[in-house]
Amino acid sequence: MSRAHIGNHLKMTLALGLRTQSRAFYGEVLSCRMLASPRPDLDLWEFEGGFILGLFFVPQGQVLSVAQRERATWLEIQVADPAAVKAQLLAFGVPEVVYEDRTRFYFRAPGGCVFRLAPLGGGI
Repeated sequence: MSRAHIGNHLKMTLALGLRTQSRAFYGEVLSCRMLASPRPDLDLWEFEGGFILGLFFVPQGQVLSVAQRERATWLEIQVADPAAVKAQLLAFGVPEVVYEDRTRFYFRAPGGCVFRLAPLGGGI
């Protein structure tokens, strides 16, 4: 049996009221490309390299709380210039997530998902 691979699609659920902010975050701050969506409640974002993030927008009562998101899966975003992107993220207003690993910048995206910012090929 061969080893498993992680695919290039991820789904997140966000409150409907965060759609405008999430579009600015993924489209302007992270420079992702918005793809055509087959559903009115779904935004599809393509990262460099072909990774697709699907954001489903639902009423506030159907999403995880910030505390629940901090205990959920954390993701890593790799960029060529972490310091420059960190400055953009802070200017956008994302809150930093304090974590024991101080070699990377951890932050909460609109909707509460926690990301780790790392250099391209940054290793562990």
